[in-house]
Amino acid sequence: MAQAKRIKQKPKSTLKKPRIAVKLPWGLLFVILVSGIVIGMLISGASTGEGSLGAGLKELLNNRQAEEIIADQEITDLIENKSSEKEFDFYELLPEIEKVMPDDLPEAAPNRAPTNLDYFLQAASFREYSDAEKLRARLALKGFKSVTQAREVDGKGTYYRVRLGPYSDKRKAKTAKNKLQKVGVRPFIYSVKK
Repeated sequence: MAQAKRIKQKPKSTLKKPRIAVKLPWGLLFVILVSGIVIGMLISGASTGEGSLGAGLKELLNNRQAEEIIADQEITDLIENKSSEKEFDFYELLPEIEKVMPDDLPEAAPNRAPTNLDYFLQAASFREYSDAEKLRARLALKGFKSVTQAREVDGKGTYYRVRLGPYSDKRKAKTAKNKLQKVGVRPFIYSVKK
């Protein structure tokens, strides 16, 4: 019987595969080289002066600047020599547009319909007058003007309410409410007919 031969595996090499370099065609390399030389000569010739390849470029730039200076001078001469004050006098140029407005014009109408409501904020309600006065003092230190009102509640006794207002519209009352909330007071808004 024939014996099978063992096939030995070749050891893996630890070397990395060599990178394949991208080769540019010789014609492209030549064009890039020649372009670089020509651009370099133009730049160096423009800075060194006349008689070299860049002298034409320098002259072209100088002519362009001279044309801009001449154009600016022409505008200055036009303004100084040919303009007059009459051309800029509004009342003589546009006499038919000018209209004299009467002094007794009516006042501007308000954007919103007038309401017959006043808005108030109630900061808190207390059973004790001294507690209401403490809150009023605290609000006064924060810049708020308030009043204490005593109200008799049926079957419960007298309550002392700390209130702010009146405000002419609801927007102003909401603004004051937001300011009070920042101080730590949680008021509510109510309205009263004038």
